[in-house]
Formats: sequence, structure tokens, C-alpha cells
Amino acid sequence: MSDGGLLQKAMEQQSSDTELVAEAVVVPPKGGPMFSNSLKLGLALALVSVVSMWIFSSPSIQSDWSFVILLPIVMGGASFWFIWNGIGRKHTEVISVVLILLLASPFMAMSVSSSSLTITDSTLSSDATTITLTIRESGGLFGSASGDADVSVSYGGEEVWTTSMPFAVNLKDGYGDYGQLVLPIVSFYSDNAADDAKYIVSIDVDGASDTYILNSAHLERTVEQVKNEALAAIGEGNDCDGGHDNCVIGVGLRTWVGLPRMSQANDPDPRPAPLVHADFEMSAVLSKDGVTAIEYPTVTVTNGEAIWDSESGVYGSGSAEVGDFGSELSLPGSVDDFVIGMPYIPRDDWQENDYGCYEFTVTLTQSPPWGDRTAHTASKYYELVEEGGDEDGSPDTHESWNEVSSC
Repeated sequence: MSDGGLLQKAMEQQSSDTELVAEAVVVPPKGGPMFSNSLKLGLALALVSVVSMWIFSSPSIQSDWSFVILLPIVMGGASFWFIWNGIGRKHTEVISVVLILLLASPFMAMSVSSSSLTITDSTLSSDATTITLTIRESGGLFGSASGDADVSVSYGGEEVWTTSMPFAVNLKDGYGDYGQLVLPIVSFYSDNAADDAKYIVSIDVDGASDTYILNSAHLERTVEQVKNEALAAIGEGNDCDGGHDNCVIGVGLRTWVGLPRMSQANDPDPRPAPLVHADFEMSAVLSKDGVTAIEYPTVTVTNGEAIWDSESGVYGSGSAEVGDFGSELSLPGSVDDFVIGMPYIPRDDWQENDYGCYEFTVTLTQSPPWGDRTAHTASKYYELVEEGGDEDGSPDTHESWNEVSSC
């Protein structure tokens, strides 16, 4: 073969290889950079971050969970990184601007659209007489909501109160601008709030409206159950007269006020559940055969604060807390006794203290709207007796205070 022939074949082979290389460079492989896994993941994260931003930017969520807004921001940053890598780390400015605009879209939409109102919180006043609603505004680019607010409250599905009151978004805190409405509880209270009977407030200010379920714990005020007990304080030796080894030297009076609780196998007769904010008056009398032995001063309870005339310490301190730590309301006397866990009223101070059957009665009433002045009454019966003697004439050795079914 001639040199010319070999040279010609070498040139043809080189030309063929060059064309193959060119084709390999020019023709993109199927599923190229526009469809890379990094780009797909970035676009998916961008979609999720924008949707979650629309959800988490709601004022009702921001009021309670303000830091949750960081979640879509973090996902947006991650989506930028994946998209940027997926397209060869180009167009940085364009990607950044688009993502920022998408993440800011909920706030831009709220700023240009008509404002909406959201009740985000309700607060009970320190004296438990009013409930203050916190109302936040979304939007309102051209001014905040103001004017008369139409307010209604329903209980158990039925409207119980409606009114109109001035409203303005004129306050500000770390979450933004807000307004407040104050609801007087006495104006709409009907009965105890319950799972099947909730209080729902509705507001409307120039077409912007919202509803809110009021806190049931703030609206449990009506007493439904009263229980009582008289505990004997037992003395020994020199505390006793008549040669008794031990004797009844006084009684401690206790009551429980609140809502009924379901009985349990280990507690067939449970104490009532407490009512922290109940208002009522209570009287307590220990009597024997219709004759008063102890007439406790009238107890007045307002928002968990019980007061009565202590008569210079004869009846305890004259005040007590009710409801915060249970439903018990003790009616103390003047002498401490660690055995019964409360001060007792000495037997020497009773108007009638002889042996026999005693009735301890507690009567509780509530004025409207908390109650209809119908008396809630609880009674228990106790027998004060001597025991320990025998048929041969041996003297009784002790006294006892026993609960009985009736006198």
C-alpha cells in the first residue's frame, strides 16, 4: 500500500473520531440537567415551603406559635441550594428573587386584599367579672379596621346575648397590631360551660368577622353539689370529765362545693370537682333535737375568696381560698388539732353539748345569673354517746362520735 493511501486512511479515521466526539458533546443525554434529581428536590421543597408559609402566616397560628414561621424559611433556603446546584450554579439572582417573592406572597396578598379579623385569645380579668378578647387584623393596607363591633354570644347553640361596642385596632405588641373587646360575664352567663354546651362569641366589624370558643374553665360558676362532714376531736386524760379515758372535746366542720364527679371503684362517693370562680353564700348549723349547738357565721364566697366573721378567732381566721386546690371549704374553730387536720370548735363553746343525735346541715344559695336562689342543702347525722360500760354496772370509759343514717 502506498504512503498516500495510508495517509488518506489515517485522515479519514481522524475525521470519523472527531465527528463522534462532536456528537457526544452536542447531543445531550436523555433526562439531562433540566431533570436532575437535585432540581426536582429543590422544586419540591420550594412548593412545600410556599404552601407552609401560607399556612403558618395566619395570625391565629402566629399568636401562639410565632417561631413556626422559621420552618418554611429554612425549607426555602434548602430549595434554593438544590435548584442552584441543579442548573449548574447559575442565575443566582433570579432564583433568589423568585423564592423570596413566593415566600412573601402571603403577606403581600394580605396587605393588598381586604382586611380580616381573627380572635386569637381570651383573658379572664383578675376579679373574674370580664373576659377580654384579643383581635388581630390581617391585611388592611389602606387602613385598620375600626368602628362599631357587633358582638353576640351563644350558649349550647342558642344566642344568649348580643350587643354593639366600639372597636379599633389601636394596640401593638411583639406579634403586631391588635384590638380588644371586653365582655361582661354577668351579661351573658346562662349556666356552666360543658363539652356539649360551650360559649361561642361572634364578632363583626364592617364585614370582617370571626368566631371563638370561650375558655370553659372561665365559665363554670353554678354550684351543683354540696357535701359536708363533722369530725370529732378526741381528748384524753385531763381533757375529759367524768372519769373517761377519752372523750369528744369538739368538732371540726368541713364542706365541699362544686360539680359532681363520677364515682370510681375505689371512690364510690367522690368529693365534688372545684369551681374556682363561683360566687355563693353558705350557712352551716349543728343542732340536736331542733336546738342549735353551733351556728357558724354566714360565709360569703366571691371568685374563690371566702370571708366570714371570725368573732375574734372563735371561728378561725375569717377567710379562706376555695377552688384552687380542690373543692374543700373548711369551717375552722379556735383550737388546732393535727389529728383531724384543722382547728375545731370546742365542745364547751357549743350552745347544746349533751349526749344524743346531732344534725349537721349546710345550706348554699347563689344569686342570678349564677343561680336562681334555690338552696343546695347537705345534711349528715352523728350520735354522741358514752361507751365501754357493761351489764354488771361498770361505768362507761369513753365517748364516741358516730355517723348514723338519721336521727
